[in-house]
Amino acid sequence: MEEPKRSIASVWLLAVFLVGQTQAAPFDEKLKAPRAASSQALRAKLEAHFATFQRKQQDPDPAAFIRDRLAYRQWRDLYFSIKLALDENKPLKGLDTFGLVARADGKYVIDLRAYPQWEPLDSRLSILSNPEIVESYVPVLKARGFRDEDVSALRTYVATHDPRLTVHANGRELVDSFAKRLQAQRQTGQPVNLQEALSYRYQKNILKAEAGRQWAIGLLDTFDRQRQRILVSFLDEFQSELAFGPSTDPLDQTLEQEVRPIVSGEYLQIISGEEAQLRQELERRTDKLMEGERR
Repeated sequence: MEEPKRSIASVWLLAVFLVGQTQAAPFDEKLKAPRAASSQALRAKLEAHFATFQRKQQDPDPAAFIRDRLAYRQWRDLYFSIKLALDENKPLKGLDTFGLVARADGKYVIDLRAYPQWEPLDSRLSILSNPEIVESYVPVLKARGFRDEDVSALRTYVATHDPRLTVHANGRELVDSFAKRLQAQRQTGQPVNLQEALSYRYQKNILKAEAGRQWAIGLLDTFDRQRQRILVSFLDEFQSELAFGPSTDPLDQTLEQEVRPIVSGEYLQIISGEEAQLRQELERRTDKLMEGERR
């Protein structure tokens, strides 16, 4: 009876150790959020991204694009600036050739089958972070060439890795340092610096994207090249769209709402609750995994 308990504990402790390997950094007030001055500037950056993406697609490694840290960071900055332009209700014109076509209601819907450049591999693989979805895909993956040991490796990785925990572990110093800055400003009667609030949103976005990128690479590296291709080709068949729309609230108002719990200190309770729930969920995953292995 003791051996299964030790096995569960070892997997759980490994998961905690993995998410504990952080690259935390404090808030950097000098790091500004990328902004798009015009549709012409966006067009030039989209052209560069599409060219890089296409070149990486020729690589036998299906993860070639997301392994390129610089190319990936440039894409995430571009994506951030496009969403920011919409938040600021800026018109995005002349981008039809990149799949970004305006509808009458001001929204944009991108066909990701036709324009996969808008959804790099980490975004497509993220659906597998849910163990229940993984289980629903197991029969199809096995029919296409996944072996029992590959299915076991997939279940183990998903059970013991969660990008959300990495975000919490890495992001604590970011939010704590930003909170100290905001609270110091409030004590001296200064209003919230909305440019810094936008920079905080951007730095949080970087952190989240990097956690997802590393999680996706780790997942793929669990398998040999043949199984990687099976997994990626299966996800490539999904019909999906990416929808953009203008913000319903002014950007300044949205930023003020985002930083309000940080200024008040309420964020401490929110983060603690989220972390506890995530760790409980991961522990349940590992328990379920080990129960399956003992059958």
